[in-house]
Amino acid sequence: MEDALRLIPPKPYTDILVQHFLNETNYQYYSIYPPTFSRDYSTWWLGKVKGQPLTAEFTCLLLRVCACSALVLFPGERQKLESELGENIQSLSERYHHAARRLSSTIPPGKGGLTQVRQLFLTASWFKTEALFVESWHALSSAIHEAQELGFHRNSAKVSITEFEREMSRRMWCILCAWDWQMSHLLSRPIIINNNNSVELPNLRLESPDSQIELPSPITHMALQCRLGQMILKIPGMMNESLSPMQSVSVQEEVEKWFASLPSAFRLIDPDTRWDDTHKYVVMQRHQLHAVGYMVKLKPLKQCLVQNLDQGAPSVRKGHQSSAIDYALKLMDASHRLLGCMLPMNAKFYFAPFLIFDTASLLCSAIIHDHTRSLPQRERIIQALGVSVNMLGLVRITKTGAICHSILTKLIEGLPVSLMERMSLNYKYSENIDGEHYTTPESQHGSALLRDDGTHPNIAGIRSSVALPLDLASFEPTNSGIADIADIDLGTFNQIWDLGNLDLDFFDPQLS
Repeated sequence: MEDALRLIPPKPYTDILVQHFLNETNYQYYSIYPPTFSRDYSTWWLGKVKGQPLTAEFTCLLLRVCACSALVLFPGERQKLESELGENIQSLSERYHHAARRLSSTIPPGKGGLTQVRQLFLTASWFKTEALFVESWHALSSAIHEAQELGFHRNSAKVSITEFEREMSRRMWCILCAWDWQMSHLLSRPIIINNNNSVELPNLRLESPDSQIELPSPITHMALQCRLGQMILKIPGMMNESLSPMQSVSVQEEVEKWFASLPSAFRLIDPDTRWDDTHKYVVMQRHQLHAVGYMVKLKPLKQCLVQNLDQGAPSVRKGHQSSAIDYALKLMDASHRLLGCMLPMNAKFYFAPFLIFDTASLLCSAIIHDHTRSLPQRERIIQALGVSVNMLGLVRITKTGAICHSILTKLIEGLPVSLMERMSLNYKYSENIDGEHYTTPESQHGSALLRDDGTHPNIAGIRSSVALPLDLASFEPTNSGIADIADIDLGTFNQIWDLGNLDLDFFDPQLS
């Protein structure tokens, strides 16, 4: 405990980290209820000043909040902390993280309450932000097992607790369930939580006054993702790689039901935007939900994008491919919008860049396999790839962003496309996301790949306000870029992405 207390910075600096977390970072998952945390935070500091005993679990949670917040500070906040504390902010974050791990190991299972579950969850969140996905999955497992020790998975009506405590435990369990199925999807790992039992969803009414009953709670998006997981996990083989395109019908039906159930502020078509300016989390969570839904719809059809379907291919297979392309374009649109509203502060937020990259790489494979140049929506695919590589250029300062941008650029360099198509790929981007000028039309207004009515406009005229050459127009179709991908050091990125899934070994540009 003494080591942890020495590491926590003086209160003015801790206040900066805590307030940034509560006002910004927390809205990604809303794992902490701000009024309760703020009260406990004040009590903790008062006890520290008076020399009173401090609980290990809240001290751990405070360190976790500082560690997570430090990774995504505004430039001015980061500069202030680095200059006045005399240490690089990344180093500070890592030291907070390691101190919390050491202190957390002293807390027996089932003894730290909800606070312990929260700080264990923030461990998983910190690892994921640092692109340490396997470590994040193991940390998530620890948080889930701690929650199970406390009975969060059981019928709360049978437990003698207050209604507020019941709501808090339901919220935390809901977040863990949503993370469980999505991390399993990402890493092709087994589900940790037994989904035979239904999840009690929170009531979501703590934050909203009666006069704004339609305003989504900041935790609503996690409850909705939890519910989607419950719906799709009933489909046999859903989390396995063996899910066939024919089984996709069940997946599409469930996701469509889920889309139809979204609150008005999160609707796919003509969403209620009255809170977009006053409650900025609504915009981010809307795009996040749309991306998650299309990610699930695309999953069983991914293999349809890496196949060469000639004119004689069965109509069923062509139909699956057409659907896959439609879902992929919609997924890229939602991901572009999501990334746009996360920048510049949350450049490390892996979800949007990875979805953009993963989907764009599949569409590159679809173009390469399109020997007859008859791929549905080929022009829009080309345009979407141009937007995507430039969006990823905005996050090249991060580990995930740098790898995604490098690989996608090489894939695009090797595409067998016409001169006109290559001109469509020649978009521009701004490299500066830490200063004043990082904005693209995608981050200002959302990607133009889709209108709000779900249709595809022509996006050939999109340009960013800062023109820096991407220098793709001079390339002839060649697989040299694709061959070079094998030389890229993927690091931990190979935990979530496999080049072999694109089926590019055959590619000979002379045949295209």
